[in-house]
Amino acid sequence: AVNSKFYAPEVYYGGGKVFNSVNNLDALYDNLNGSTVGESKQEYKDYTFDAFVKYERVFNENHDLKALFGMSVFRSQGVNLRNELGFGANGTNFSQYSVIGADTSQDNLALSGNARRFFDSRLLSYFSRVQYSYDGKYLLSAVIRRDGSSNFGPENKFGYFPTGSVGWIASDEAFLEDNSTINFLKFRASYGIIGNDRIASFRYLSLVNGEGTYVFNNQLTYGQALGSTANPEIRWEKQKPFDVGFDLGLFDKVDITVDYFNKKTEDLLVQPEVSGILGSTAPGGGGPLVNAGTVENEGLEFSINYKETIGEDFKFNINYNFTTLKNEVLYVGSDTGILQGGGFGVGQEPPSRMEAGFPIGYFYGLQTDGLFQNQSEVDSHATQANANPGDIRFIDQNEDGLINGDDRVNIGDPIPSVTMGFNFSFDYKNFDFNMYAFASIGNEIVRNYERNQPLTNRSVYFLDRWTGEGTSTSFPRVTTGPNSNSLFSDFFVEDGSFVRLQNIQFGYTFGENTLKGSGIDKLRFYFSASNLVTLTKYRGFDPTTSNGAPIGGGIDQGFYPSPKTFLIGLNVNF
Repeated sequence: AVNSKFYAPEVYYGGGKVFNSVNNLDALYDNLNGSTVGESKQEYKDYTFDAFVKYERVFNENHDLKALFGMSVFRSQGVNLRNELGFGANGTNFSQYSVIGADTSQDNLALSGNARRFFDSRLLSYFSRVQYSYDGKYLLSAVIRRDGSSNFGPENKFGYFPTGSVGWIASDEAFLEDNSTINFLKFRASYGIIGNDRIASFRYLSLVNGEGTYVFNNQLTYGQALGSTANPEIRWEKQKPFDVGFDLGLFDKVDITVDYFNKKTEDLLVQPEVSGILGSTAPGGGGPLVNAGTVENEGLEFSINYKETIGEDFKFNINYNFTTLKNEVLYVGSDTGILQGGGFGVGQEPPSRMEAGFPIGYFYGLQTDGLFQNQSEVDSHATQANANPGDIRFIDQNEDGLINGDDRVNIGDPIPSVTMGFNFSFDYKNFDFNMYAFASIGNEIVRNYERNQPLTNRSVYFLDRWTGEGTSTSFPRVTTGPNSNSLFSDFFVEDGSFVRLQNIQFGYTFGENTLKGSGIDKLRFYFSASNLVTLTKYRGFDPTTSNGAPIGGGIDQGFYPSPKTFLIGLNVNF
């Protein structure tokens, strides 16, 4: 259990990547309200019970059989409570509101927010596994599970999830047994069904956990309201992975792994955007959780590792791996065949879509064609609301002479087509070194932190904005007048590919002679750095930004970037 009390001065970090000293325009001129004090409490409990029986037997020396039967019970429950009190304050430098000049009279106090969240998730599982091998070379494994989850309604709690795999260690065959080149070779394949119930508790029920505000006697009063919309029909998400590949060892120095995979996810659990008429936009509210459809991920995984020893003192290891990925939606379970998600700006259609034939969460918006440089270009173009020289020029996709929502197309994919990793390490006498780099290639990111908002700064590249004919073809004019520049388009979509030096570590271990008589068995000094260098064309703070949603990922809301971290330390064993 965790209890905490806090004081928050009237400063916040806005979506426009800037610290603002006020929350709204009114407070800009009347810098009074905005500070809060509050208290929060979190309490979590997990319970686990496992029981299983094993059976093992070898028949006729070559037949090895292993079996396991069991059950498992898991329960996780907790509560999260939070209350905040807003007031006017003259000072913001102290953590105790009793000494910061706060006006705590009843007329100036207001409950500025409250939240409560509780969960109680239970999982009951029965499982069995059988493993068989013949002569240690031919391998067979089968697993079946029956899982029941409290996160689903009475009719959909239980699901059956079988998996199976086969393998052949070819290097143990007589024709490869004494091969000096191939020291290990194994072929393998697997297929199965995996269930996913990782959703919030009670989404199949209507709960009074939303926030309602009411006015009594000219006073704003906080109460409760219905929370997220219920869906009693939600059921297990089923992932069906197929994998085939091989492991190869060469010269006792090189290890190669190659895999082809195809994973279909059926009854995908997502929360799409729905009409605000359902109350989904109220505080604590939200759209229903649905089984959205079927998505396929297909690709190739490759890994190669090389290790070498030179002399008695120098050893090194190099590893490189990459994964290709093609994502495609096969089916969408809605009347329109489309589900929307994510958010961009204010009052605009969701920027991300789930639609058959496209990657999940692809960006759907207007396509641009530079900037209007003069009035004649504006006059000769399709009708575009409030267009002026210096504004973004949108493409009239359907050639109806009007720029509107019907001209939106696929303008980006948040899913990388290739990811890569590289690791290098060596040991030389008492010195050791390790480094790891990671790359993501082929995905796009939406600069949503740049959406039009008051009291937010712009990035430095707006210094190259349009100020007259021929001055810029990339960044539109700056104006407070009506225009269409803030409409979601490929102007806000960038290549999110990057290469990052994720971690390096250098260490020195003191020898036994140095430590003799000190009572210390081992002493190692090390220096490490993480997130050291990132190479990318993305102009935001961090190309790894994402909210993790299946529909709505890859949208940079101005998340706090990953920091560089430097550590110096000692490992001491006595």
